[in-house]
Amino acid sequence: MNDIYINTLINDLETGAQYLVLWIAPNGDFGFWYELTSRSQTPARFSMSDMTTGVNEFRYEASKYVSPAVPRSEESLAVKEREIRDRDWRIVQPIVEAEPDIYDRKLRPRMLRKTADAEGIAIPNIYKLLDRYWRGGKTKNALIPRFANRGAKGVQRKSYNKKSTNEDVQSFGKTLTDIDRKNFEKAIRQYYLNRNKSSLKYTYEKLLQDHYTLPASDGTMKLKLLEPNQLPSLRQFQYWYSKNRDFVGDIKNRDGEHKFNLDKRSVLGRSDYGLMGPGAQYQIDATVGDIYLVSQFDRTNLIGRPVLYFVIDAFSRMVTGVGISLEGPSWNSAMVSIANMAADKVAYCKEYGVDITESDWPCHHVPAVMRADRGEVESRNADNLVNMLGIRIENTPAYRADWKGIVEQHFRTINTNSVALLPGSVKPDMSKRGGKDYRLDATLDIRQFTQIIIKCVLYYNNHHYMDYFEKSEAMIASNVDAIPCRVWDWGIRYCSGALRSFPEEMVRMAVLPTTKATICKNGIKFKGVFYSSERAVREAWFEKARSNKTWPVTVSYDPRDMANIYLWNKDDKKYDMCYLLDWNGKYSGKCLDEIIYEQRKEAIARKQLRLSETEAKVNLNAEIDAIVSEAKGMAAGLQTKSKKERVSNIKENRRHELNSMSSRVDPATDISKNYEERASANQSNRAEEDLDPILRMIKSKVEERLKND
Repeated sequence: MNDIYINTLINDLETGAQYLVLWIAPNGDFGFWYELTSRSQTPARFSMSDMTTGVNEFRYEASKYVSPAVPRSEESLAVKEREIRDRDWRIVQPIVEAEPDIYDRKLRPRMLRKTADAEGIAIPNIYKLLDRYWRGGKTKNALIPRFANRGAKGVQRKSYNKKSTNEDVQSFGKTLTDIDRKNFEKAIRQYYLNRNKSSLKYTYEKLLQDHYTLPASDGTMKLKLLEPNQLPSLRQFQYWYSKNRDFVGDIKNRDGEHKFNLDKRSVLGRSDYGLMGPGAQYQIDATVGDIYLVSQFDRTNLIGRPVLYFVIDAFSRMVTGVGISLEGPSWNSAMVSIANMAADKVAYCKEYGVDITESDWPCHHVPAVMRADRGEVESRNADNLVNMLGIRIENTPAYRADWKGIVEQHFRTINTNSVALLPGSVKPDMSKRGGKDYRLDATLDIRQFTQIIIKCVLYYNNHHYMDYFEKSEAMIASNVDAIPCRVWDWGIRYCSGALRSFPEEMVRMAVLPTTKATICKNGIKFKGVFYSSERAVREAWFEKARSNKTWPVTVSYDPRDMANIYLWNKDDKKYDMCYLLDWNGKYSGKCLDEIIYEQRKEAIARKQLRLSETEAKVNLNAEIDAIVSEAKGMAAGLQTKSKKERVSNIKENRRHELNSMSSRVDPATDISKNYEERASANQSNRAEEDLDPILRMIKSKVEERLKND
């Protein structure tokens, strides 16, 4: 066996010493081993080249290591064994996971002193635990206490009746039999191991009800317990359960496996463990901001809470991309942050009035792996990330957001330390009766909120000290400060990261959503907004649409800013940039969500105005009908002239009517003067098309009523 791995046993054929390989450097130059035949309890460093040479020269012999710890399943462990193992693991876990620092003789004493002070345990006792852990093959179960010699394993202890000093006949208790234990097991399965989460005492009461009662002698439906010396006591029942329970299985049965995996499982690893440098893995996730925003169009309108997407480098904790939208978690929202991930951050920040240099936010790369929690990046839209950019997608299982702990922790930092202080932020007492409605304090629009988030990201990347960050041995040797940008810079310089650069335009086209728009006579219609392009004008698309008919085209768009869309050409597979028409300029710089919100608001307003207009038209018709009815009533019984006489003197009658009206109206008013001038100028033959539109409408209504009658 020439290959050397972790947990390989090395036999020194000259001295008879045995060494267990504990850790090997990623570059394979050196490692640390632990001498099993010595009582020093301290690992030592070895050279891999010397080790290989020694094996080839038969000075060393490499073989598989057989741990002295007996393999044990969780089901086979007693409660006490689990308790001791978990207690000891809690003590050594932070130490043994800090590889390779724990093997460094300069760093190890400080780590052990810190643990000893925190746990109240002596350092020699910690070394004993480490010795058991390393000799046991670096597994948690190596810390299981060895109770093998304490009594006969697997044999049920006999129960004996002890004479009680308490002569109270009501005290429960009996010698347990196999039937009692079967009753216990049945009651536990039926009443305790379910989602009702009944107490153990309630389960005991149901046990007595089902197995230790008789019908009452008075003929009623009541039950009567057996004699006290025939009843198992609650303490006996509790002891039996604690001795035979399946700790993990019981939690899963009572809380569900999803809840167990999220909140109560053991946490043995880290989501950033084993990453070789910046870009090895990015993590992406969304959260709803704890703040209410106002509209950019009308600041009196509340538009709800924004959705925040962050992309974070798992190696350095650097925020590499950010996206803020009003649409719920979806691909359209996620793609904003993914496009921003590879964007020029200097230009991006300048769009929002924030001036930075390249060194303030030097992230414009594509990672090797992107980890998400299914949903958005599991859709077909994300195929371009794989096919065009070569990003490998890793999705965490459902209900396992803890597998992306780095980005989740960033959400807590942003919402707690920054958003909570802004006007319109959600407060804990908001839902309480009589509590203040903090939504009414909202004053920020989405653009202003984005400015704030950008400044928060710049602060986090360049100044936030991560006291929870576990530095590697090389970082400690280089004296790297646990600040995201400094860890990032160090990783770029010294580590074999997986960062790749693509043209920003290519990344944007890979993630922008694509759909259909319509060529019509008014422009390129998309989402109720009209655009144009140089090609459309040059090839007279809009004139063709007016003469013939409309036709669909394929476009891509950026929901963050609808000032431009990108129209794809079928022939050359290229795209043309389309710009807003002047009369749609109000939508420039606005995101799609705001435009849709404003369009819906206008549609509701139009609907209300149409209803008001229809109601007014109905009232107008009713008033005209009343006037016509009054006129008909006045004309009834006055038709003494023949038809010929009535129509022969229209001009004379008109002149007489004008004179009569002039004598009744005050000639000093401008209205009567203007009226007389107009009447005398047009009294002979006035064309109907010169009438005021309202007068024509009234005239047509009156004629219609007269004709119908």
